[in-house]
Amino acid sequence: MPIPTSIALFVTALISVAAFAAVHWLRKRSRAAAIVPVAANTETEALRATPEPLEPIAYSTEAIEEARTQCLKLAFSVARFDYQIFADHALVIDLVDKALNEAAEHHEYFPRRPLLLPKLLQALNDTESTRQELVRLILEDPTLAGTTLKRANNAFYRMSAKPVESLDRAVALLGVDGLRGLASTAILQPVFRLPKGFFDRFADIAWEQAQRCAAAAQEHAQTSGNDDPFVAQLLGVVRALANLVLFRMTLDKYRQSPNVLPRAEVFVRVIEQHRGRLALDIAKTWQLSPTSLDALDEQRRGISPRDMSSLGRAVYYGELAGTLGVATHHALYSSDGARAILISQGLSAAAAATLLQAAQDIDVRS
Repeated sequence: MPIPTSIALFVTALISVAAFAAVHWLRKRSRAAAIVPVAANTETEALRATPEPLEPIAYSTEAIEEARTQCLKLAFSVARFDYQIFADHALVIDLVDKALNEAAEHHEYFPRRPLLLPKLLQALNDTESTRQELVRLILEDPTLAGTTLKRANNAFYRMSAKPVESLDRAVALLGVDGLRGLASTAILQPVFRLPKGFFDRFADIAWEQAQRCAAAAQEHAQTSGNDDPFVAQLLGVVRALANLVLFRMTLDKYRQSPNVLPRAEVFVRVIEQHRGRLALDIAKTWQLSPTSLDALDEQRRGISPRDMSSLGRAVYYGELAGTLGVATHHALYSSDGARAILISQGLSAAAAATLLQAAQDIDVRS
């Protein structure tokens, strides 16, 4: 019996719809299957792209300690240190410990804060200060006045062949930033002078290191824009000053035993044990700001530079760059080796180069 045409058309249409649905289902399934590995790959790539945690940075490393040791050998004019300390020499260390504990109450050994320091700090930070006011302040300190004139006659600042003989002209040439660069080191320069005796080179190297550390700390603060460059510079000098005070204390204790010849290792041991604490105590007696005290306390505690305040980092990297500046100046290290140490402590290559250059550019004769 023949199938009516209408039924045949209906069946044909039904088959076509079923076929279309089947093809659509298969394509959808195929696309879904294809999406799974793509999603998995994307997740894997995302995991791979997650930045790894930053490597911890220690306050000190073997490379840093070696650089410091080389500078100490230079300061004491010795080829090596023998850290076996016995008998009378060990007694000297005990006497220094006792003197430091007493000094914390009586400030017997602490250098006095230069009278000019707070006034100059205020004037340099006051945008309303006139050049005449700065000149008047500088004239109160002969060392600062002489250093200001000498710096103004540097080829970098001098505008003509005629020497700068007026302090007013010198201040105008240097500007506030230039004055910041020499103020604290010039004011404290007399403190770094010692009478001749044992280890005569120590004071000169301590003064050189103070200048280089201060310059690098100032550069770090100025570049970061977070801190007062003058304050960073001052704290760099205070850290170096602590070394000199400890040297004097140790020498004084040796004088109580005139038959005992001073040993460099004893001075080094005292400096390593007490410089952080003493620098902080000096800053307290000078009534420096809580921010400054915190920055110095971070050095005393030896925390990672990543965990320091911005001022603490300026002091830390300034001191490290200053030490390396001494080492490169005396051909103990190459500039490449010094920069590598700074980079290993978290600085970028550009920042390491800038800080080291600031430390190296200091004229240690001024």
